[in-house]
Amino acid sequence: MTTQTTSPNGPIQTDNDVHLDNNWPPPPTRKDGAWREWLAIGVFLTALLSILAVILSLVALSSNTSTTTTIAQAATPVASTPAAPPPLAVTMAVKTDTEHGKRGTDGKWHDAILGGNLSVKAGQTVTVTVSNYDSAPHTYTSPSMGLNETIAAGSEKVPRVVKFTFKAPSTPGTYKWFCALPCDPWAMAHDGYMRGHVTVTA
Repeated sequence: MTTQTTSPNGPIQTDNDVHLDNNWPPPPTRKDGAWREWLAIGVFLTALLSILAVILSLVALSSNTSTTTTIAQAATPVASTPAAPPPLAVTMAVKTDTEHGKRGTDGKWHDAILGGNLSVKAGQTVTVTVSNYDSAPHTYTSPSMGLNETIAAGSEKVPRVVKFTFKAPSTPGTYKWFCALPCDPWAMAHDGYMRGHVTVTA
């Protein structure tokens, strides 16, 4: 069935089951509005996830670059200074033939700087404490090590105690020492008595 009605724009012909023009198009329902909101949220989340993916890719790329740089730097050999050996403290005693310093291969007692032969590390700082039981002075002399230490006279009952410090040479090897003051001629001619050596090891 057809009816005719009027509108501000003139007569409109409609069927009974068709809405009048003031109700057309039909107002959006609540379902339509919710669907549009969820669609907008979905688009927003998709865009956000895309941006996050790009950021994570850039971070991963920069991490790989810095790791490669670190490995390359670690592969480069770095010259390091070896640690200095710890200081060494030694004791010596000067004794004469009458004090039974040291028996020689000739079967007699001789003057000797007991403990005079040393083994030290290259560059090591060595502190020497010498007790002189002789009534005459002696020296601990080594031109190759720059040493010429005088050991003042003491006595058998009251020895003279002398301290000195030296730095071992940086080059390993055997360095000779001797007493530069006249004393027992046999002892001055034999190692381990009034002459000897300092062994420097690496």
